[in-house]
Amino acid sequence: MILKSYCFSFTNYNHTAEIIKNCNNTNLKPVLFINNKLISGLGVDWLNSLRTMLNTQKKLKNFKLYVDVKKNYGLFISLVEKKIDYIKIETSKENINKIKEIAKLNKVLINPQFSVVNPLKSKI
Repeated sequence: MILKSYCFSFTNYNHTAEIIKNCNNTNLKPVLFINNKLISGLGVDWLNSLRTMLNTQKKLKNFKLYVDVKKNYGLFISLVEKKIDYIKIETSKENINKIKEIAKLNKVLINPQFSVVNPLKSKI
């Protein structure tokens, strides 16, 4: 059984839980996209709490996180320390090699090529 990964944006906890349950029923592995405005406003502690809340429920453990940090290097370092699965960062060509080395040491993938789907606007 092959699991395909799809990237979904979300608006609240209940919406997130529903996305994960639907994906588990159809053998999809969801990647939850957190945009820059959400993570900058609520912070890394909120993301940690969200991850913990989802992992405490039995059927909601099979997901990955994808966070957009734009040019916020401090937030990038915090997320790498927390071992977030995927991080999207905008940086210059001179800094990209340094950033990739930091991410590689912590097993985090930088700037993956995902298309983000908003499930409220599409049918799953």
